[in-house]
Amino acid sequence: MAVGDTALLGGLGYVAVGRETTAGTYNTCTAALDVLSFGMVTTQENKILEQVERNRTYSKRVSQMKMVGGPLTFYYVPEVLACNYILQNAFVGTITTATVASETTGGGGLDHTFNIGNLEGSFPSMCFNSRKGDSTGGKVFQYHGVKVNDIAFSAEMNEPLKCSVNLVALDSTQVANDIESALAVTTAKPLNFTAGRLSVETTFAALTSTSVWHFQSAEWGWNNNIKADAASGRIGSDIRTVLPLGIAQFNLKATIRFNTTTAYAAMLAATKLSAQLEFTGDTITGSVAPIGIKFNYPRVFIANAGDPVINGPDEVLTSEVEFHVLRDDTSATGYALQAIVTNTTTSFA
Repeated sequence: MAVGDTALLGGLGYVAVGRETTAGTYNTCTAALDVLSFGMVTTQENKILEQVERNRTYSKRVSQMKMVGGPLTFYYVPEVLACNYILQNAFVGTITTATVASETTGGGGLDHTFNIGNLEGSFPSMCFNSRKGDSTGGKVFQYHGVKVNDIAFSAEMNEPLKCSVNLVALDSTQVANDIESALAVTTAKPLNFTAGRLSVETTFAALTSTSVWHFQSAEWGWNNNIKADAASGRIGSDIRTVLPLGIAQFNLKATIRFNTTTAYAAMLAATKLSAQLEFTGDTITGSVAPIGIKFNYPRVFIANAGDPVINGPDEVLTSEVEFHVLRDDTSATGYALQAIVTNTTTSFA
C-alpha cells in the first residue's frame, strides 16, 4: 500500500471510553460514544537549534515532549455511560446516588449528584479507544491517562444539548485492538432545546421549574486549568508523567430578548443571585421522573447585563448576560457548581 492511495471515511470509525483505576494504566473501553467530532491527536514536539554554524542554514534539531490531546464534541445523553464518564472526570469530585424524590414503588429513577473536587473517587483518569476509518483499513489508537481540561455545554434554538471538551492525555499507542464488536448501539436520544429552562432568583430555595428567564441560547462550563506543559513531565522521558489540576474557573452566559432592566439593576447593585439550568427528556418507564440533567449555581453575580446595542431598524434587541460563578461560602460544604443527572444507572462509584 502506498501512502495516500486509498481513502478512509470518518463516519465508519468509532470512539469508546473507559475509566482507569490507576492514572495512565489503560483499562477496557466498553462505553461507546456517538460523536460530532473527535480531535485527539499525538504530536512529537521538536526544536530546531538556531546556532551559529558558519552557514546560512541550520542542521540540527532535538526532540521535545510527546503531546497527546485534543477536542471532543458530542450531544449529551443522560443514559449514555460515556457521556457521564466524561462528566465525572470533568468534575473530578464525588458522586452521590439516591432515588428520585417522590418516586413510585418499584420505579427506577435515580439522581446522581456530581461535585467539583480534587481527584476524589476511584477513577482518576479515563482511557479512549478509537478507530479512525473502517474495519478493513482503519487504524486503532488508544489513549490513556486522559483528563478533561475544560468542558462547555451549549443550548441553542432548534438544537439538542451539546457538550464540548478539550482532553489531555499522558500517552497514546497505535494498536490492533479493534473493539467495535464489544460496543453496544444506543437508542437513547439527546436532550432537546424544547425541554430546557434557565431559572434565576435571589435565593437558591426560590428556584422553581416555573420561574424562568426566556433565553434563546446559553453557554456554560468550567476549566480545570490542568498543567500540561513542562510541569507535567520530567527529565529522562518525553512522556507526561502527571497532569496536575489548577484552580477551576467557571463561565455562564445566556442570550435573552431585552425587555426589562432586571439583569441591569442586579449588575449595578452587585446582587447575589442563584441560577439553575435544566434539560429533561422522556419519562423513565415506571417512574415519576424524566431523564435529564440539572446544573445548580447557588451563588452567582451578573458581571455584564448585556445592555443592548441598536444596530439597525429591523432587529430584535437582545442582551448577552454574563455571570460570575463563585463558591457558596455560607457553609463548609458550599459549592460553586453541582450537576444532578437523572437516569437508571445504578452507580458511578
